[in-house]
Amino acid sequence: MLRNTGKVNMRAVRIIVICLALLAAMALLAGCRNPFSRRKSAAPHPEQATAAYTLTCPIDGLPITTEQLVQRPLAVMVENSPAARPQSGLNDACVVYEAITEGGITRFLAIYHHGTPETIGPVRSARPHFIHFAREFDAAYAHCGQSQEALEMLVTTPRILNLDQMKFGKAFWRERSRRAPHNLYTSVQRLQAVVKKQRWGGAPSELPVFTSDRVLKQGEPANDIKINFNGSVRYSLNFTYDAERKGYLRYMDGKLHADRETGKPVVAKNIIIQRAEAMQFPDSKYQTFDVVVIGSGMGTFISNRRQIPLQWQKQWSGGITEYTDSSGKALPFQPGQTWIEVLPPEGIVNITTPPPAPATPAR
Repeated sequence: MLRNTGKVNMRAVRIIVICLALLAAMALLAGCRNPFSRRKSAAPHPEQATAAYTLTCPIDGLPITTEQLVQRPLAVMVENSPAARPQSGLNDACVVYEAITEGGITRFLAIYHHGTPETIGPVRSARPHFIHFAREFDAAYAHCGQSQEALEMLVTTPRILNLDQMKFGKAFWRERSRRAPHNLYTSVQRLQAVVKKQRWGGAPSELPVFTSDRVLKQGEPANDIKINFNGSVRYSLNFTYDAERKGYLRYMDGKLHADRETGKPVVAKNIIIQRAEAMQFPDSKYQTFDVVVIGSGMGTFISNRRQIPLQWQKQWSGGITEYTDSSGKALPFQPGQTWIEVLPPEGIVNITTPPPAPATPAR
């Protein structure tokens, strides 16, 4: 088993994949009848032959195929202005980041390693802090244009796999039922076709880890989380624990956050509130925010109806952010989707839990 240190070595994963394939082949051979023996051997049921060798995604711990495991992750910029809601394809992401951009809005960065949504979007333009996050996965970074600050970063930074709609137009399409610019969409299949054609290679040597074999049991109760980015951002965000789904439903401006294509709600197994300085670029024409995600800071980790303080540290643009508890130990992520809310210091978080039910009077 790979130890949860906040990142996983994909070279070791490839070796494990090869070993598992050999073991599966040996198991199948062992189940075949030996032509030199008079004894008959019952061939194993196909499900029995594969059940012991189920692969899981190193990012979110959910099932993944061998082909998906070794392919390059995708990072897609998704809009979150009111005209872009409801979005498509976020349910299938391993991790989703949310942070301020400009004009009183936030934006999402969705990471895909095994999810295969046929529609993702609306796709919008790049910002520097999202590029920093995309680089952690060495992902092909899908977006439509960029701010001036992001353009400078994309041009001057080596090894950014820049999957811009301006260059790779066939990987995107416009949805006629919505008005531009809130109608640009893509899919995992189209984006991976570009990755293959450009020969951008497979999975990187290391990936961030948002899964573990532990469950958060200590800490204060956390059933309902209300987040206010404050400042110019004027929308309300809530996460509410759903016992049936064993995760947190997401609400934006009081409405359930559900997928446009399927109607299924977004369910977060883990929530990270990452406190990070945010200030406007001094010469930005559109008052774009510079969100400082390189360095270190504090925050809150929420999972399994519990909350604990966290620490985060990212040493350089291409480095993987390490999220730990206050003692420096890896966080007990549950397998499933993680949402990372990058909140400025002035942002407000209220975490509550329902009062206990009144005791039943004795008869």
